[in-house]
Amino acid sequence: MVRSMTGFGRGVTTTNEYQLTVEIRSVNHRFLEIYTKFPKEWLELELVAKKIIAEYAKRGKFDCLINLKLTGEEVKDFKINWPLIEVYKNAKNELRQIIPIDETYSMQEVLSLEGALVYEKKELTPDEIAANLEMAIREAMEKLVEMREQEGQELKQVLLQFNEELKNQVKFIREHSQDAVKKYREKLTERLAEIVNVEELEDRILAEVALFADRIDISEELDRLESHFHQLEKTLEEPHSIGRKLDFLMQEMLREINTIGSKNQSVIISPVVVQSKTILEKMREQVQNIE
Repeated sequence: MVRSMTGFGRGVTTTNEYQLTVEIRSVNHRFLEIYTKFPKEWLELELVAKKIIAEYAKRGKFDCLINLKLTGEEVKDFKINWPLIEVYKNAKNELRQIIPIDETYSMQEVLSLEGALVYEKKELTPDEIAANLEMAIREAMEKLVEMREQEGQELKQVLLQFNEELKNQVKFIREHSQDAVKKYREKLTERLAEIVNVEELEDRILAEVALFADRIDISEELDRLESHFHQLEKTLEEPHSIGRKLDFLMQEMLREINTIGSKNQSVIISPVVVQSKTILEKMREQVQNIE
């Protein structure tokens, strides 16, 4: 299965108390890198998240963001700040020694004292959300993988199309690979005919032409390219991660094409070699985004 390394997925888990949303984005990368953005107190959950994500992917750069929103009615839990109230009481006693102040305390007066009542907001612990977090992450990753697979099928078709174009270029090169040898023999014979009897040097001409033909022979390179074409098509059908293997094939194909270019002595083949390199470069760009 061809998978792209670009994807996005969102997972949501809702309870009576909160809504947990996980968003995961991925882009192409040579290796597997996972970055998480969780609250500081949830460090152990980051490790769990990275482990789960690694179950679904072998390559790519992942950004995982978690958002927790309380949804239930919050129970107001107030606590009395007795030390602070004692400070207020002592201050009032000091003032009573200078100015007349009523000794009694009204409820309104006590409640109006800043900081006298402390509201404690309930904090969810990692243990309380661990199971739901895993559900949300798996939901997000399943959607992300689905997106990767859809884009991967598009990449597969593009690569197969480029592969066919490259096959046609190689076919043309093979068909005209002997043209340079024929032209070399004709040119060599014409030059020698101007100064000597060509018939007397026929064996020497054949030997020279044979050496030239051997020096520019590209049959091995063409055969290896044909093998790489077949290997590419076969690799695209494999079920596991194939990005690195495809990248290696691209390197090998480029090496063969470069060798053909360096050996080539035909003006007809030269532009075809250039076009082949252009096609291969487009293929390499697509392969860079395959897992």
